[in-house]
Amino acid sequence: MRSRFLSLYQMVLADGIIDAAEMETLFRIGQENYGITSNQINELIRDTDTSISYPDTLEDKVRFLYELAEIAWADGSIDNSELRLLEKYIVNMGFEESNSKAIANFMLNEVKDKVTVEEVIKKIDE
Repeated sequence: MRSRFLSLYQMVLADGIIDAAEMETLFRIGQENYGITSNQINELIRDTDTSISYPDTLEDKVRFLYELAEIAWADGSIDNSELRLLEKYIVNMGFEESNSKAIANFMLNEVKDKVTVEEVIKKIDE
């Protein structure tokens, strides 16, 4: 879980600007979804040498991609580097590279439209 959370932090860094809204979103996700305190988040960010582990189940992959998309949108815009990073994670989680753009755009649009992660999972399960 720590390494997955640190992957979310990479999305904050993707555009080269550490935006306050992105950091707030990262902290909220860390606390709500991972049970990590603010102090623990600060420690994790300082000790970023953890290797990345990706979720195993489709539901967990969707949740992780949703979280990445939330952070990408936190500053109100999507930078090309954020989009590329999201696509990279999609491919690294075992999705076809030819589908990575479509998956990334779908997830970013769902987050932009404030569709909940549970609703996104339902759409995918249908």
